[in-house]
Amino acid sequence: MSRHLKTLRKSGLVEEDRDEFDSRVRIYRLCNEPMTALKAWLEATEIMWTRQLIALKRHLNKPGQ
Repeated sequence: MSRHLKTLRKSGLVEEDRDEFDSRVRIYRLCNEPMTALKAWLEATEIMWTRQLIALKRHLNKPGQ
């Protein structure tokens, strides 16, 4: 788990805070900006694939196919 969190932290997807009283405690939280960009990309990708699948369905349902 710590390796995954380290990778996410290095990529800028999460931030890490440490407890001032206990150095073993680390608190991770998602960074908004990269997640907003990811969400926008996913929405655009979903729109593109939805259009492609609709076009494929129309093509397959054409009479004489």
